[in-house]
Amino acid sequence: MPGTSSDTLEYARLLSSAPEDGLEDESGLKAPATTHSPRSRMLVSVLMTLLAIYAAAALHLSMLSDTPLLFTPREIEAKLRMAVPSPNLDKGRNIIYEKHYKYPRMLFPGSMTRVNAAKPDMIYYSGASVVLSPTDSMIYHWRVKSTWPMCYITAWVSAAEDLITAHKSYSSEGNVTAIEIWNLTSPEDSKTLKSMSWNTRPARVSLMGTVNFTSVRTQRGVGDLIGQELRAPTPRFGCLGETDITVEVACTACHLEFDQIFSTPALGFEVMNLG
Repeated sequence: MPGTSSDTLEYARLLSSAPEDGLEDESGLKAPATTHSPRSRMLVSVLMTLLAIYAAAALHLSMLSDTPLLFTPREIEAKLRMAVPSPNLDKGRNIIYEKHYKYPRMLFPGSMTRVNAAKPDMIYYSGASVVLSPTDSMIYHWRVKSTWPMCYITAWVSAAEDLITAHKSYSSEGNVTAIEIWNLTSPEDSKTLKSMSWNTRPARVSLMGTVNFTSVRTQRGVGDLIGQELRAPTPRFGCLGETDITVEVACTACHLEFDQIFSTPALGFEVMNLG
C-alpha cells in the first residue's frame, strides 16, 4: 500500500487533537520537550560538587580563625603534671604513725675491708674508708641480733645539703646506679674479716642484687631513675635472732670513694631491719 505512510501520519495527528472534541492542534502551541544529554548532566553534577566543597572549605577556615594557636612542645611539657615516683609516701607515713607501725631500723656494719684485684696479695684492714672501682671491692660484715624477722641491704645517700652541713662528701665517676651486692660465705671467726687480701677474701655465693648510690631526690630528677626507689634493692632475707651477714660490694663501671662513719646523716651501705 504505497499511501500507507502519509495516511498513518495524518491519523496520528487526528488522534491527538480531534476537531470534533473542540481541541486545537498542540503542535503550534507547545514547544518540543527539551532533553539533556548525559554529558550536560555530568557537568552539572561536577559543578554542584565543587560548590559544596568550596562551601565546606570556607566554613572550616572560618572555624580555624577562631581557634587559638597550637602550643609549642615546651609549653605542652610545662603544662603537664609532673609524676611523683612515690605518690603514696606521705599517706604511708601517716598510716605508720596512726597504727604505730615500726619504721625500718638501719644497722651499721661491724667491719668494712677493702680488697684489690690488681694487688691480690696486699692486705687491707677494716676502716671507715670505702673505695670501689673495677679492681677494688669492699667486704662488709654485720652481726645482727634482732627480734625483727626480715632484712635487706641498700645504699643510703642523704641529701647533698645535709651532707655538707655534717662535713660529709663522696666522689664518684661512671655509673653508680647499679652497684653489685654479692652474698659471701661467712667465716666461723668474723675477726678474720677485719684484715684480708683479694686472695683470702670469702668466696662469692650468689648475686643478691644491685643498689643505687644516689639520693632519692636525685633519682626523682633523672628520667631513667624515676621510681627506682620503689623497688627493693636486694631481696629480703630472714635475719631473726643472731645472724652473720657477709657481702662483697663491687662496681665494674664506676669509681666511688667516701668515708662511712657512724653518724647522721647516713652515707654508705646499710642493712635495713624490718619489724
